[in-house]
Amino acid sequence: MSKVSFNSVILCVIVISGFVVFWQFLGSTASRNPDEAWYVGPPNARWMITEYADLECPYCRAYTPVLKRWVIEQGNVKLKWHHFPLESHGPAAQQEAKLVQCAGYLGGAGTFWEAIDQVLLRSRGNGQGFSGDLELLNVSVEALARCVRSNQEVAAKIERHVEIAHERGISATPTLEVTDTQFGRSVRLEGSVDGATLLSVIDALAAQAARRKE
Repeated sequence: MSKVSFNSVILCVIVISGFVVFWQFLGSTASRNPDEAWYVGPPNARWMITEYADLECPYCRAYTPVLKRWVIEQGNVKLKWHHFPLESHGPAAQQEAKLVQCAGYLGGAGTFWEAIDQVLLRSRGNGQGFSGDLELLNVSVEALARCVRSNQEVAAKIERHVEIAHERGISATPTLEVTDTQFGRSVRLEGSVDGATLLSVIDALAAQAARRKE
């Protein structure tokens, strides 16, 4: 191979590598809607369970993975996380809420729930937080830290979630709302509710909807 052609090949490789890095950068920093909800389960599922939860709450730590598995098994149910960092759990709860919200903002639904899983697994609970960094497939540690530090839209999202919880008279975590998205009716439940109870609530809401159609 001649010197000219060899240099040309090297130049092409550099240019192509630059484009790859550039597109990866765009993908990792793409602006997402900070008000977007990231579900477990089909986004178009009729039944939605909203979990008002605190990542420093020991009960949420034990219950959320169980609830998540149950939702995945159902098929027509989706799970929505509602941030409710309690004042009693201090800055750690607020920081972790921003952390997972930023993960979703940067990486989407899968990354959001991946972050929740990691925080719940590693948190010492009751405001003690956790040490180290999250290891997310689609979001770098640097990008996540930058978002937590400076993304005001994400911070406002957390604040609004807390306001909504207070407006709705919610004071404890976990609290669940089971909603028929087709008709807008909801039932509120407190604590670690088992699958049988959730199915009973869904059946009752379905029966109400059927009576309305008659």
